[in-house]
Amino acid sequence: MKEISLDTFGSKDILQEAVLKTNNMARIEILVEEPSMKEFLTILLPKVIEKPWELNTNYFIRSFEGKNDLQKNIPSKVKYLSNWNHEPVGVVIMQDQDSSDCKILKQKLLDICSQNGNCPKLVRIICKELESWYIGDFDAVNKAYPKFNHQNFMKKAKYRNPDICNASYEIKRIIPEFQKVGGAKKIAPFIDIQKNKSESFQQTISGLVRFFDAIKN
Repeated sequence: MKEISLDTFGSKDILQEAVLKTNNMARIEILVEEPSMKEFLTILLPKVIEKPWELNTNYFIRSFEGKNDLQKNIPSKVKYLSNWNHEPVGVVIMQDQDSSDCKILKQKLLDICSQNGNCPKLVRIICKELESWYIGDFDAVNKAYPKFNHQNFMKKAKYRNPDICNASYEIKRIIPEFQKVGGAKKIAPFIDIQKNKSESFQQTISGLVRFFDAIKN
């Protein structure tokens, strides 16, 4: 059995890793730039990713402290998974677009992966940020924050395309008590996967489902 490195994923994951290797289970690592996205996906993904995939058993969500921290950690994760000598593996990298050029940023992340290994990879750029997905489903926001009167905002022109508005600013402006991590936990349970108006959300979720299916098969 390959030696288990304490530095690769953290000591708390050693038992999980040993189980995966013993049972020859596939593994997918999802790397995100901040804790709020991890909290959001932790609630949402089990609704769309079917068995035999199970969160914290054979797929894992790792959050980092911003873009630089995420990109700094990609090489070690890709190298590790590229040397996985059992069942299929894959890595998913998710980063907010913010003010970056989407295509240039995506290519940068793909290049980091390619320079450090050959494991299957999926890179998704969130346009422009997680809060855009909330604006794409004002019904969910209203259920999470009952005092928020979403009917006053749903038909406003600037919210018709949630992927191009300054979403983090707008959410904080219309819901002053909103906090990133707490908001993710509150809103995620109410997100309607089919009706979300964010094209970025729809593309990201459908891409994740296809990627998981490809690794499984």
